[in-house]
Amino acid sequence: MIRCKMLYYKIHKFSFKLYLKYFPIVLVILFFNCFGTGQVVEKKPDQHIKPITIPPQYLKPIVGRVEWVEFPNWKLKLRARIDTGALSCSINAVNIERVTENGETFIFFDTFVNEKPVRLKSKFVKEAKVTSTSGVSEKRIMISEVIKIGKYKEETMINLNDRTNLNYPILIGRNFLRGKFLVDVSLSHQLGD
Repeated sequence: MIRCKMLYYKIHKFSFKLYLKYFPIVLVILFFNCFGTGQVVEKKPDQHIKPITIPPQYLKPIVGRVEWVEFPNWKLKLRARIDTGALSCSINAVNIERVTENGETFIFFDTFVNEKPVRLKSKFVKEAKVTSTSGVSEKRIMISEVIKIGKYKEETMINLNDRTNLNYPILIGRNFLRGKFLVDVSLSHQLGD
């Protein structure tokens, strides 16, 4: 822009007659000085700057703060809260019953899909002491079920907890997330609806 202004002031030094005579030439010179010839000058890469390489441990699918989770054995799909602060996964469970069938212990419980109760059955694994985010420790029943998020599925330990007053019936904790996903809390539903 400075070159353009300098040329403009030089042009005014000519008399008006010369200005009219040389106007087309002046326009061409002004155009090429202001806008160039249109040639693209290729800039050579700086020898001191190295390309960025992303380590393989960061090449993982990204999940948001809320994702759809499937339980293939139960034919159930629910929205889940992704929580890197929780050690284990948790599911909303009420009316929990422990039943022994053919020498194996099973757990029957109700969860809710669209506010309607659904009766589920799973194999009992153990009872474990779980500390909530409020710091309260309690014993919870642990089951093991296949969880599927996006294309990834794995059998995972899940604790049974009354989550009726919480927004999401499922909480996905570190025992499922570790080593498989990166979490971006500014996003949600990254692996499909």
